[in-house]
Amino acid sequence: MSKERAKRRAERQAAAAVERERRARAQARAARRRSLGALVTAPFSRRDEPKSALQRQRRRQNGVLAAALVALNAVLWLLEPSWVWRSATVVGSLLAWPVLAVLAFDRRASR
Repeated sequence: MSKERAKRRAERQAAAAVERERRARAQARAARRRSLGALVTAPFSRRDEPKSALQRQRRRQNGVLAAALVALNAVLWLLEPSWVWRSATVVGSLLAWPVLAVLAFDRRASR
């Protein structure tokens, strides 16, 4: 009887050792993957993550407005051969940025 228990215990311990080795390999693989991912994404990560919901909202709104103005300027640069119009559109976009931000994203109710 005790020989059978010892045999079962030895089998359980062997299975546990195999499982521990498998987990250790998986953890090492995950750690390598994380370190490689950190190396790849580190140059593109933001160091100044917004700390509040208002900062995140403003960053998102500025991104949307920037994308729209860049798209508008790109279309104009492709269609308009005159450098005067191209440069005037870029300057106009920069000057109109605050006005467009207020008109497009102002949260206050206009009563």
